[in-house]
Amino acid sequence: MERYRKSLVILLLVDIAFIIFLFAFYLSYKEGDGRLQYENAKFVFEDLSNKKVIPSGEPMGIYMKTDGVMVVDTGDIVTDEGHVVCPSQNALKSGDYITKVNDKVVENKSELLECIEESEGEELKITYVREEKENIVNITPECSNEGRYKLGLWVKDDIAGIGTVTFIYGNSFMALGHSVSDNDTGLMIRCATGGMYTTDITNINKSYTAMPGQLQGSIVYTRDLIGIINQNTENGIMGYLDEAYVSKHYDEKDAMYIAKGEEVDTGKAYIYSRLTGEPVQYAINIDEVNYGTHNKNIEFTVTDQRLIDMTGGVVQGMSGSPIIQNGKIIGAVTHVFVDDPTKGYGVFIEEMLKE
Repeated sequence: MERYRKSLVILLLVDIAFIIFLFAFYLSYKEGDGRLQYENAKFVFEDLSNKKVIPSGEPMGIYMKTDGVMVVDTGDIVTDEGHVVCPSQNALKSGDYITKVNDKVVENKSELLECIEESEGEELKITYVREEKENIVNITPECSNEGRYKLGLWVKDDIAGIGTVTFIYGNSFMALGHSVSDNDTGLMIRCATGGMYTTDITNINKSYTAMPGQLQGSIVYTRDLIGIINQNTENGIMGYLDEAYVSKHYDEKDAMYIAKGEEVDTGKAYIYSRLTGEPVQYAINIDEVNYGTHNKNIEFTVTDQRLIDMTGGVVQGMSGSPIIQNGKIIGAVTHVFVDDPTKGYGVFIEEMLKE
């Protein structure tokens, strides 16, 4: 019988993990004296069942730009006459992505705000995407009591956090085991592009009962870019890492085969992690294997006292940590139980590759 305990399970969302933001400049990093190298990279994830990949377990900073400006929510405006209005109510909703204003492409919040301000209260033609379908709606901005024109929207154009790389194939990678989702709406982010950054784990807030912990790290966005995100899917993110970085930090001798879901069994397994900077396998017990689920295929309990002492079991930011059994990668960590942080869920690697 499936035992999801939905109210007691936390998805290890990348944007929940705490980051010390030192700079907010995007994609300006150079590896050594040259830019990131991807010339020989081939994005091959269709069938890796008979090929070896390198387990990672490395925590990284993740920064993602939305494909359009994401609507988080609508909100009221107090006009200069004291009226409370919401121009966007019943026109736009959470999860919509604004892509154009009066047929002019908008890629970020600043461009959207500029179009609204320049309208001087004239009706705007808003092009937006909802559930992968493009739509058009006309909305008239209102002048607020602050003297600025507004649509009554809360929006965002990027998201950032800490997550864990699952495996590397060549210099392509997969990470997280679940989508990068907006923590305000819970919806998967439509990704235009993104970056992977080295991060120094400065502290680990341990998990306790009813208090999931998290990784804390520092990222210098003007310096530490070492990869590009190409896709955000329901079962993870994909992209490329810099060839020089992969050559320096990963060794083909550590490569192993990917297991199919049918090969996974209850019993002893390991979480492969680089939380300490070096790859370490921490013992877990697989308590249950679920074949008919989306991303809760593996229910496990952490049994390695070293990991329990360091993290309390599973913490936010560990999503994507590879799970190893019988010398093969079988899955990735995705969830932690709130009522017992030594317990968690993982997704089959086979499910990750279906995307």
